[in-house]
Amino acid sequence: MLVKVHQSHLQLGKKMTNEQRIETIIFKSKENILFTVITPKRALENGQVFVELNENISASKRGMLLLDFEEYLKNNIDQGINVWCESLGDKNSLRNLRGIQLKS
Repeated sequence: MLVKVHQSHLQLGKKMTNEQRIETIIFKSKENILFTVITPKRALENGQVFVELNENISASKRGMLLLDFEEYLKNNIDQGINVWCESLGDKNSLRNLRGIQLKS
């Protein structure tokens, strides 16, 4: 359920389901090849979009990529969007073997 506002500007509707909001984000993000490493997971009514990265990307590049993605979504879908990257958890095998757990 895409809601047209202007010719190229979409809007995430509050009456849309999470799946419909995700489909809208995926539809628009496919237009830019830079964002193929980003997978939207959840899109809340308040504009928060939670994503995961499909590849290991350095922290410096990851930050700029996510900011660019957020700006792209704001310019093409809805100005109220905020992008959040889901944490993957602690992958350090040595810490895991010793039984140390980090609380996030």
